[in-house]
Amino acid sequence: MDIYNLWLSSMMGIVDSRKLNLILSIYGSAREAFNDKAIARTASLSAQAEKGFSARQNLEYIDDLLQKMETLGIAYFSRSHERFPAPLKEIPDPPVGIFYIGTLPADEHKIAVIGSRKCSEYGLLAARLLSRPLAQAGVVIVSGMARGVDSMAHRGALQGGGKTIAVLGCGVDICYPAENKALREEIINNGCVLSEYPPGTTPLPAFFPARNRIISGLSQGVIVAEAGKKSGTLITVDQAIEQGREVFAVPGNISSRLSEGTNQLIREGATPVSDHTDVLFALGITPEEENVDNSNILLATEEKQVYDSLNFEPVSIDMLMQICNLDPGRILLICAQLEIKGLIRKLPGQRYVRN
Repeated sequence: MDIYNLWLSSMMGIVDSRKLNLILSIYGSAREAFNDKAIARTASLSAQAEKGFSARQNLEYIDDLLQKMETLGIAYFSRSHERFPAPLKEIPDPPVGIFYIGTLPADEHKIAVIGSRKCSEYGLLAARLLSRPLAQAGVVIVSGMARGVDSMAHRGALQGGGKTIAVLGCGVDICYPAENKALREEIINNGCVLSEYPPGTTPLPAFFPARNRIISGLSQGVIVAEAGKKSGTLITVDQAIEQGREVFAVPGNISSRLSEGTNQLIREGATPVSDHTDVLFALGITPEEENVDNSNILLATEEKQVYDSLNFEPVSIDMLMQICNLDPGRILLICAQLEIKGLIRKLPGQRYVRN
C-alpha cells in the first residue's frame, strides 16, 4: 500500500479534494508533502487545516490508521494503483484515493441510478424496474445508499442477483442513514461501499456534492429515476455532463411536482428511458432473449377487470370502485386475491399498484 497517498487521502474532510490535488501538484508526490513540515505555509492552508495536518504528519498516525482499517476490513487504492477505477482518473478533480469495504467490481459496465430522497411510489418502482434487469444483464449499479430512489436502486440490483456500489459522503465504516444497516451488509456482500473520506468521517451536508461527482465518475451514464425541479439530484446531473457521461431520465407524470426535474432534463436533451433495454443499447450491449414463463396466471373476469385498472401509480379503492363499478367489499376481496397471486401490492391509505 502507498502509505503516503493513504496519509494524504486521510486529510479529506480537513481540506477538500481540490486542495489535496493542489498539494500533489506542488510537491509532485504525497511522500514529499508528508516530509515538508512547512506544508501549511507552502500550500496556503487555513489555521485549522494546519493544525489538523501537523497532528497527523507522522508515521505513528499512519500506523494507527492502518491498524484501524485492518480491524474494520477497509481496503484502500491510491490513484496510482492498477486497480483504481480508470474512469475516476479522467474526471475533473479526481480523488487522491478511495476507501472501500467489500469487493470493488472490475466489470466494464457501470450505470448510476439516482433520484430524490423524498420520492413517490412511481420513482421507487422506476428505480427497481430499471436496476434489477440491468444487474441481471451484468451492469453494475452505482448509487449513494440514501433514502428513497438510491436505496431502491441498490435493492433492485440485489434482487437481480447483480453487483452494486454505494458511494458514501462519510467514512465507509459509518452506516448512513442508520436504517440501511441490513442493506449496507447486502451491498458489501455483493459489491462494496466506497468513499474518498477516511474512516470515522461523519456525514456533513458539504460532503455530498463531492460524493456525487464520484457516483457519476464511476459510471458510463446516469439514470435519473425521479427528481423535482430543485432536487439535489440535479447537481449530480451537472457533474455527469461535465464529465462527459450520458444522462438518462425517466419520464414522469406531468401533474407531479416530483417529476418536474426529470421532465425538464428530457426537454433539455437527456435520453428518455422507459425500459432497461434503452440503457443496454446505449452501452453497446445486445439484450439477451429473456426467459419468460408462458404459463399464464388465470384470472377471473372481475380480477382481470381490477388488474387492468391498475398501473404503476397508486390507485385508491374509491377510484377502483368508480372504474370497475363494483361495491367496496367486492373490490377489497378481489384486491386481496390479486395480492396473494403476487400481481399487485397494497400501499398505505387503501391504495394499490401493480407489482
